[in-house]
Amino acid sequence: MLLRSLNILNYKNIEEAHLTFSPRLNALVGQNGMGKTNVLDAIYYLAFCRSTTSTQDAHNVRHEAADFMLDAAFETDVGGEEQVVCAYRVGGQKRVSKNGKSLRRLSDHVGSVPLVLVSPYDVSLAEGGSEVRRAFMDAAVSQYDKAYLEALIRYDRALKQRNALLRNAEEKGIDWTVVDTLDELMSAEAEVIYGARRDFVTAFVPVFRDMYQRLCDNPSEPTLVDITLQSHAERGSLCDLLREGRQKEAIVGHTLYGPHRDDLLLTLGGYPVRREASQGQTKTYALAMKLAQYLLLKQRQGGRMPLLLLDDIFDKLDRGRVTRIVEFAAQSPDLGQVFITDTNREHLDRLLAATQGDYSLFTVQDGAVSPASHS
Repeated sequence: MLLRSLNILNYKNIEEAHLTFSPRLNALVGQNGMGKTNVLDAIYYLAFCRSTTSTQDAHNVRHEAADFMLDAAFETDVGGEEQVVCAYRVGGQKRVSKNGKSLRRLSDHVGSVPLVLVSPYDVSLAEGGSEVRRAFMDAAVSQYDKAYLEALIRYDRALKQRNALLRNAEEKGIDWTVVDTLDELMSAEAEVIYGARRDFVTAFVPVFRDMYQRLCDNPSEPTLVDITLQSHAERGSLCDLLREGRQKEAIVGHTLYGPHRDDLLLTLGGYPVRREASQGQTKTYALAMKLAQYLLLKQRQGGRMPLLLLDDIFDKLDRGRVTRIVEFAAQSPDLGQVFITDTNREHLDRLLAATQGDYSLFTVQDGAVSPASHS
């Protein structure tokens, strides 16, 4: 998949931009707060129909504007063309269309533009709560497994209904026959979710270890890293667990068991990364996870090349790791189209100099994006 061109109107701080991209490497340089990350966020929105930072579409509209629009032209891996348009008006609903036809369900679009975003915030994979790691799995699996995404949507809908009943238990009481129905529905969807997550982790760990080896300073470290899925399914049927825990759940007011409590245990030398790893090891671990996600997504998409977005990752890494990422991003045959941002023109010039092939360079200043001269 290649993003050939992108028109942006009133998205975050970008009033208007008309961009044409290289099929290989595209670099955006600018100081913090100028809008270069917003360009990557616009690309991400075209893939997932949502922003990486804003849960409400109204927050993505440029100040003093009433709406935003993203209009992109893609080239498929078999040479076809696709136009994707995402638009939103304040007070209204978002609209997503593909080749001029409006999409009734946004979930049908997820995976049609395979994409992985890497950013400094990825250290939260190791340092943050379980919800971060579940989101990592969801973003990875949903792009190649439609059954997983549909099961996840149905499970979340039932979970919200069940939690609402539990929250109101003391005031209104609970109709346990309704809860029984929800339990059975959630249990069926949980089996699909757990199976897909288990399959993902099994396939992901070898790819992750190989990527960690490419990035780390210590050649022996990759043999010490591991990722394990922790799930309710290890304790048996979700239906049984939910029924056993009803009394406690009625007291706390929410559901205590299910895929929404799953987690990934990240270890280094047999110990949790958040407790054992140095700052450099933690950054390498998170970066290796995201790049491995890219490679696995490529495999599961039948060789289709995902887009890779690298947002300001150089500032938080030492020179050795920067060099290895430059070599990987510029020369790896595993990568397709890459978009990268940085505040340091020197970093990008090193990357572009190592590139074997075409590239495009842009400067971003106060929301204005323009082509830059090549050094």
